[in-house]
Amino acid sequence: MKIRLQLFLTLYGAILGALVAVLSFLFIVTVNQLIDLLWDHTLNAMTDPLFWPLIICPIGGIIIGISRKYIGPYPREMNEIMGEFRSNGRVEYRGRIWRNIVAALIVLTFGASLGPEAALVSICAGLVTWVGDRLNFTYQERDDLIEFGIGAMLSIIFVAPFFGIASTMEGRPKVKNRKLYWQKLIIYTISVSTGFLLFYYLLHLRGGDGLFVLLGQSNISWPELLLFIPLVFVGKYFGLMYDVFGKGISWFTSKLPSSPVFLAVMGGIVLGVMAFFLPYMLFSGEHALHHIASESQSMSFLLLLAVGFGKLFVTKFCLGTGWRGGHIFPIIFASIITGFALSHVLPFDAIFMVAIFATASCANILKMPLATALLLILFFPIQLWPFIFAVAYLSLYSPKKRREQKALKLQENL
Repeated sequence: MKIRLQLFLTLYGAILGALVAVLSFLFIVTVNQLIDLLWDHTLNAMTDPLFWPLIICPIGGIIIGISRKYIGPYPREMNEIMGEFRSNGRVEYRGRIWRNIVAALIVLTFGASLGPEAALVSICAGLVTWVGDRLNFTYQERDDLIEFGIGAMLSIIFVAPFFGIASTMEGRPKVKNRKLYWQKLIIYTISVSTGFLLFYYLLHLRGGDGLFVLLGQSNISWPELLLFIPLVFVGKYFGLMYDVFGKGISWFTSKLPSSPVFLAVMGGIVLGVMAFFLPYMLFSGEHALHHIASESQSMSFLLLLAVGFGKLFVTKFCLGTGWRGGHIFPIIFASIITGFALSHVLPFDAIFMVAIFATASCANILKMPLATALLLILFFPIQLWPFIFAVAYLSLYSPKKRREQKALKLQENL
């Protein structure tokens, strides 16, 4: 990487990080204001607010279905954006940015069990590509800036500075030039750090809290260590239930009329009914994480289990019926609360069990072990961090897949 390009990317990386922070902050503040208006202020004026989800979620389904019919399947999901970026080195923005913003605001305001990361990543990647086209960036410059922008956006949304770096670098071809690799990593860190610090400052000005809260302290002994492998397997198969739900929902929706309005209303009805019985089904679960450790102590094993499985199901049902958005926040919430359910029936250290179970579950859903570990370590005390990194990779290990990869590599070398 030439010195001119290094200085160019460092400067623009820092500016980009700041712009991403402001964009993320404004978007999240707008969403929160709309949610307060629709859910808090309206509920205060109602005599029986318990029935509000049964009313507002189907109405949201109608609006989402109409928007899907006329502006398309937006907001785009994060795996679509990352796939397009990794394949083409750019993200198409023409006619898409405003669609992502409008659709995301509708979905998140009406209580979808989804997070804002999909819309924000799509908006950010599109804007960076647009800037690159206007300033005649080279392919390498635009590719690097989009990567920096997405990484900064993910770090900011989750208030986890290293998560964005790992998310964009995992799954991409390895940089063979070690010097180039470290140069990119340093510039990347500058971009993410600038955006992260500015966003945190803006959040602090509004009196907001970060996403992450230490769930508690852990006291590890031999019984917990003996429980390590069983917890990895249980967490792994809980994560696999997400795909099972997805296949079942795909089969179910294939039997229904293909009208986007009908499907979205069906999603709204299911969301409203589940939220009527289990209010945790609404929204991404981000804000509930601050209180889940204390609240789980007063909840029964069956209730915690119902919330955990219900959150996985309703998240997938939203996605399967046209309520599009990010799924990272909901699966973290579902995995953590189910881990606390296990602590009600097993007489071992609760925080250790939650850490192992949640990491195995999230790693199997996200398929990004390093990013998963860097995201989840901020919930747990430092003595559990080595276990979290080990679980993230161990839960995704497959001897059969490993043999297939070795065989494929051998064929390529012949």
